[in-house]
Amino acid sequence: MKNLNFILFIASLILFQSYNGQNLDLEKLILPADPLELKNLDLANSGAGIGDESVQYSSYFTDEVQFLNFAGIPIKNEMNTNTYSGSVIRFYNKNDVESFQGYTLNIKNPESFAKILGYFLAHKNKFKLVYDNGKDHEERARIFNCQENKTVYLVLSIYNNGKASGYIDAVNDQEISLLNSRLGGTFGYYKEYLNYRKRKSTDSSYLDFIKEPGNDLYKESNNLK
Repeated sequence: MKNLNFILFIASLILFQSYNGQNLDLEKLILPADPLELKNLDLANSGAGIGDESVQYSSYFTDEVQFLNFAGIPIKNEMNTNTYSGSVIRFYNKNDVESFQGYTLNIKNPESFAKILGYFLAHKNKFKLVYDNGKDHEERARIFNCQENKTVYLVLSIYNNGKASGYIDAVNDQEISLLNSRLGGTFGYYKEYLNYRKRKSTDSSYLDFIKEPGNDLYKESNNLK
């Protein structure tokens, strides 16, 4: 009986440690984030930065995604017979400031990616879809604004053999330089929209923007209603 109790104790301890290792919920992480909140991730300086002429952001990364989840959804890796693709997260801070203003989460596992994207789409009251561009089975870019977290989420779906994986950029909504540095490729039209808003000093939506005369090109791949 003592042996059984000891085995149960060890098993519960392992489960407890496993839970503690995975208790960093990225949905609840408020940006800018204190480095102490990320202490279990063993982040390494990538030696490369992003940004613009006014602000530069350093990049710190880890592939220890087993310590992460998003709204309780675990971040997994993807393995097949030909290759092993690891999910990776990168955090960004500016001008050697300790706090992190954003991150990029590359999700290589289609199941994890689908569940997290589904979570964004299902919680419309929290995550407002402000941009939806591209095509399923090719590449599709979505942007969600979350007033509660003061965070902008860029979600890119990349399709391979009919399955989507991709990445999520999360940026504090005051970090315009960081946001602009992430608005490339399929997100490029949203950058044009932000420049338009700045020039016109207007609060018009992306749908208002594409209705402007001469902006028919933006309508071709728009999915926003």
